[in-house]
Amino acid sequence: MAARKTRQRIGGALALFALAAGCKSPSINLATSQPIKVDIAMRLDVYQHNGGEGLAAKASPTPARGGDPTERRKNRQADIQTFKNSRLIGEGHDGLLAVLEETAGSDGDYVRTTVAAENSDRMAQMKAQAQKEKRSLVDVQKEVAALWINRSFKGEWVETRGPDGSYKWVQKQG
Repeated sequence: MAARKTRQRIGGALALFALAAGCKSPSINLATSQPIKVDIAMRLDVYQHNGGEGLAAKASPTPARGGDPTERRKNRQADIQTFKNSRLIGEGHDGLLAVLEETAGSDGDYVRTTVAAENSDRMAQMKAQAQKEKRSLVDVQKEVAALWINRSFKGEWVETRGPDGSYKWVQKQG
């Protein structure tokens, strides 16, 4: 009888040990010696489609002539992009916009006046930059034109220099 109790105790102890050993999992260290760094590059392209209404009706109102050229340009940025998306205007080799497709009526007038105002403000900024950096205006215009052409989206009109040295309008690829 005593042997039977001893065997039961040993069996119980073994069962308890097996149960305890089966429930414990190995420890896994999730800490890193250095913080995890994530480098994300993102590009957001926003397109505005006209939906059949006139450009002047869809456009935001152009603010008064006073103030800072940077602020005025920011206020008309959506209109300029709408005109580019509609393939009405393009980025020229001189850092200025050009009207490539004339539109009749008030829409055409609005496109022309908006582009003229944008070009006036761009030129004022380029002249100020040239004066500040003591560089020629032509050099600043080339630099600004390259920047705007690089920022253009696929399909927008840009003026490029051909192998023969002449400029031509092409739709930007990729």
